[in-house]
Amino acid sequence: MVLLLWAVLAASIALAVGYFRWLRKPASHLRTVLKTAPVLLLALYAVLAGAPALLIVALIFGAFGDACLAYEGEAAFISGLAAFLASHLAYAALFWPSMEPSLLVGSAWRYTAAWIFVVLTGMTLFMLWRPAGRLAIPITAYGIVLLAMALSALAVKPVLPAVAAALFVMSDTALAIQKFLVKPDAPVMARLKPFVWGTYFPAQLIFTLAIAGLPSA
Repeated sequence: MVLLLWAVLAASIALAVGYFRWLRKPASHLRTVLKTAPVLLLALYAVLAGAPALLIVALIFGAFGDACLAYEGEAAFISGLAAFLASHLAYAALFWPSMEPSLLVGSAWRYTAAWIFVVLTGMTLFMLWRPAGRLAIPITAYGIVLLAMALSALAVKPVLPAVAAALFVMSDTALAIQKFLVKPDAPVMARLKPFVWGTYFPAQLIFTLAIAGLPSA
């Protein structure tokens, strides 16, 4: 079983690294499979490792969100938004029993990080309100849930969930900028796409390892 766990984990990471080569390619079913596979394998890893059901649910919703966002169009975006909202709710529910709110005010770095999350989320939602148009309300709801997840991860004793949450916030902020504030042909797009994927997958990986642990005999 240990070898199988290492194999699944290695395959997930290898596919995630390989997907960087597909970031600039047009939407296709193959690209969707390649984008979805890394987090889906993390979900399989969590199942094999006997991880809590909420972690598995969060990863499955994340993989479904990846599949949706691999395509263009408003319907695909809304579906992806809903999937990741559900994923963040699952993560928040997972952390809830272990939360210690006193950590947020008793630790300088946690207190600072919490305010950074709050301010960054607020500024991002403010900037997106008009460009997002009729999607502004669902995006705002998503932003609030993302913030709640990040704060809940920050309020548990282990540090790794907070690191993963920070990466998730950075990834989603960059994705919002890419989607609504930057033109598709802007030079910065060549850097935004790798940044989004390069922060998103590590966030899911760290969440998985922080909760399920590394394979051990």
